[in-house]
Amino acid sequence: MAVALVICARWFFRSELSDAVAESVRRKHRGEVEPETVERIEQLAERMDEELVHLRGEIAELSERLDFTERVLVEVRHRAELPEPKA
Repeated sequence: MAVALVICARWFFRSELSDAVAESVRRKHRGEVEPETVERIEQLAERMDEELVHLRGEIAELSERLDFTERVLVEVRHRAELPEPKA
């Protein structure tokens, strides 16, 4: 769930939709965007990028663990320690 949220948020901030929202906010505030707001948005984008990198690392690690587990199970089946699954 967190991965999907991060991916959707990242997509939003890099999409034309976010540009339209930003333009709407600018019009509402007569072209004046508070520097604090810009800074908070930039900090949020940086944190989201960091979180995305972290999540990608976790997914890669889980993928490696899954591959290892599959190889071990295949090896055990070939040694006839486990019966073949029934269809």
